[in-house]
Amino acid sequence: MSFFKQFPKVDYDFRNTGTNQKMTDIYRSIRVLPTFLDQISGYRFYEIANGERPDIVSQRLYGTANYYWTFFVVNDFLHDGYRAWPMSQEQLAAYLAKEYEGYVITTDTIVRTNSDGIITDHENSIAGRFQLGETITGATSGASGTLTKKNIDMNQLVIQNVTGNFIGNPDLVQNETEAIIGATTGDNVSTYQAFKYIDAPYYYYIENDVDKKPVSNAVFVTGSPPQSDLAYQTYRDYEFELNEQRSKIRYIDPNYIEQFVNDFEELLNE
Repeated sequence: MSFFKQFPKVDYDFRNTGTNQKMTDIYRSIRVLPTFLDQISGYRFYEIANGERPDIVSQRLYGTANYYWTFFVVNDFLHDGYRAWPMSQEQLAAYLAKEYEGYVITTDTIVRTNSDGIITDHENSIAGRFQLGETITGATSGASGTLTKKNIDMNQLVIQNVTGNFIGNPDLVQNETEAIIGATTGDNVSTYQAFKYIDAPYYYYIENDVDKKPVSNAVFVTGSPPQSDLAYQTYRDYEFELNEQRSKIRYIDPNYIEQFVNDFEELLNE
């Protein structure tokens, strides 16, 4: 299609081999007006198989690889481009191993107030403590790593490039926890739970809530002990569900694809 020449190119490794191909970078060039998409009839839905690339899906649906770009136009989440295309199981496993290496440490925050309701102390709170990039060390375990993220709402410290194993398991009879100390700030808190990052809570919800609505930090952390009837979705579960959701796309009915392409070209040339 001649109007592809109006778009920039982007390097994309379709086969995950380290060899890039030049592809039309359509998603960066235009955001189709909502009214344009609302006028389109003949949407259908397709579930992407493990490892299927956009050009393969286009070939399967339309008999040509040339219409791969239409998926990025008609699916909102694909406006972010190729990085939003569902990963193969192999790609997802490699991504999780790299992105979620390390530990998540949570603490049991105890807030104390005076008779006027003014906070006088917040034991084990991570708010205002530690700085990103400093080395965190377990006083008992000797484990250490670099603090890469602080999630105040989830009361989590994300520690990566870890050597050793941090201690944190309040369910054990001996209530096994430890103090962790920042090498730069000297800040310290007592651990409550230590998770492998990938298996740490992505969000909490009330256990018997069928809708699994997230609950806030104020509900499950403030006070001691935290609320007991909580369940959580892990980062691993979240990433698998997200990838699964992205595997379900809508596409233009083959009977209307040429009309869609022509209308889109006219929109570009306006």
